[in-house]
Amino acid sequence: MAIETTILDFQLSNTFEQYESHMNAKEQQTMFKEMGVKTFYIGKSLDDPHRATVIFKGPENVLYDIFINPETKTIVEASGHIYEGTKITRWIS
Repeated sequence: MAIETTILDFQLSNTFEQYESHMNAKEQQTMFKEMGVKTFYIGKSLDDPHRATVIFKGPENVLYDIFINPETKTIVEASGHIYEGTKITRWIS
């Protein structure tokens, strides 16, 4: 099975620290683990404190399918991630 690296670049509705705390919370990490996904990197823009990027690694299409599904929008936005305008790039190895 191919491993996909998914990079998300997006705006935040809260602070980066609040977003990072949400993403590193035990419940969130448990959910990722169950999906076979690892959070490889979480960073904030030097130019815009309300812009972040996250790099995930996991099975092909798993994260992409979550982020393009409108039904998961509320789950995604609970972290402070602004769904609209998210740039998604995907890499395979």
